[in-house]
Amino acid sequence: MSARAFHETPSSGVTAEFAARMQGMIPVLETKRLILRAPKIEDFDAFAEMLTPPRGKYYGNTQTREEAWGEFMQLTGPWLLRGYGAWVATHRDSAEVVGFFQIGAEPGDWEPELGWLVSQDAEGKGYATEAAKAVRSHAFGTLGLASLVSYVDFENKRSVRVAERLGATRDAEAEAWLPEHEACCVYRHSKEEVQ
Repeated sequence: MSARAFHETPSSGVTAEFAARMQGMIPVLETKRLILRAPKIEDFDAFAEMLTPPRGKYYGNTQTREEAWGEFMQLTGPWLLRGYGAWVATHRDSAEVVGFFQIGAEPGDWEPELGWLVSQDAEGKGYATEAAKAVRSHAFGTLGLASLVSYVDFENKRSVRVAERLGATRDAEAEAWLPEHEACCVYRHSKEEVQ
């Protein structure tokens, strides 16, 4: 077995304590079956598995492990810069990682994005909808965001169904603003859908 790269190795001592304090500041969201908590370095293996071939085909392009690390950092950084970012969704009973859910602001976005990425084992069980509802409620409720959209690859039928189950509707005007090389479905979420 090869050694883990330095950047993927958890800190220890004082730096680990500091990281834990910062992670403790990120709100924990709970649903009937899931706990959404702050990302940790230890979650990267699950994230990389979802982004590298064959799972990563709907997340832009499939990525190398090194490219996935950059995406992982991009998901976690907004907490410090914007006050929102990504959560890791885990099973309430087993702590197994189900997926990653975010309120994001990536280059090219015109407004906050509700995004999700789930493991293959989690597909078809309603976890994505359940966790996304919790994140959406936090975005509109606690954070008071005025708008929220989801960007979904045209071919990603499962994510299309999640967006529709959330009550989001296609926004043709927002889709028209996207550059041709980033064309996708834009689903707009409504505050009225938040219960």
